[in-house]
Amino acid sequence: MSSDIDLSWLDELELSGPAANFARFCKEELQRRSNSDIDFDPEIYTEAVRLVLRKLGGLELEGMQ
Repeated sequence: MSSDIDLSWLDELELSGPAANFARFCKEELQRRSNSDIDFDPEIYTEAVRLVLRKLGGLELEGMQ
């Protein structure tokens, strides 16, 4: 299964601390899951990434909702 999801928007954010670590993890996990998990849903994954970054304050600073 190939990745239908683009997390390049994470590179445009000026994240620091836990939010930056989480963003790095998400990009790596996306590769792993999209290549091996048959039930992987890229839309749910993106929504979850945005939710966690909002909770960590990373998207509030950038004005992304």
